[in-house]
Amino acid sequence: MATQELIPFCNIYSIFLQRAYDQVIHDVALQKLPVIFCLDRAGLVGEDGATHHGVFDLAYLRCIPNLIVFAPRNEVELRNIMYTAQLGLDCPIAIRYPRGRGITIDWKQPFSKIEIGKGVQLKKGKISAVLSIGTIAKNVNGAIKLSVNKNDISHYDMRFVKPLDEALLHAIFKKYKYIVTIEDNSIKGGFGSAVLEFASENNYTNSIKLLRIPDVFIEQGNINELKEQTFLNSLGIKQEIDNLFKGNL
Repeated sequence: MATQELIPFCNIYSIFLQRAYDQVIHDVALQKLPVIFCLDRAGLVGEDGATHHGVFDLAYLRCIPNLIVFAPRNEVELRNIMYTAQLGLDCPIAIRYPRGRGITIDWKQPFSKIEIGKGVQLKKGKISAVLSIGTIAKNVNGAIKLSVNKNDISHYDMRFVKPLDEALLHAIFKKYKYIVTIEDNSIKGGFGSAVLEFASENNYTNSIKLLRIPDVFIEQGNINELKEQTFLNSLGIKQEIDNLFKGNL
């Protein structure tokens, strides 16, 4: 379809795309075909079970050349990136989003084009910066509100894991001493790893903390309980941030 000037939307669970990995690389990315991969069940999936957690996609997709990787923080961002993609891209894109219901009440807004590779600042602070990717931004917002250091914490939604917004990252690393990355993906090779690579390549020595899914297989359980166990609920994120900056902010 993509070779015949159509725009295919490939809708699939994050965990199931792993079974088509060779096709993603050789049949799509190598040819720079504008396929739009819509990855449902990204992150922790709760009652779907241990076999369905989509916690590896950021890592296994980030290493593929010619592939854009995007994670919307809400329904509006999801609609807008799909709108942007169907306008025409010169390469494939993977859009990952979680299982469950949305949280935005007024989400039926006019479509808006998203600039590829650009993150946004959601909150201004003085000393530290929290960089999130995807819907985990909601828990980050809650964590910052709970923190006694909330006025010192900035929050950025990076949106794209690939390409990274390097201009924004340069500004962040030059302004803030402490940086935290947060994602609902495995610690190995994901968004946080990309930020660490950026810091190393550019000789930044800022203090960087990665909050993520640990390097183990997560069992079945209620989604809220699983986020609590992995410290990715608002209280867990708040505690991790406060512990990191304790005595420094």
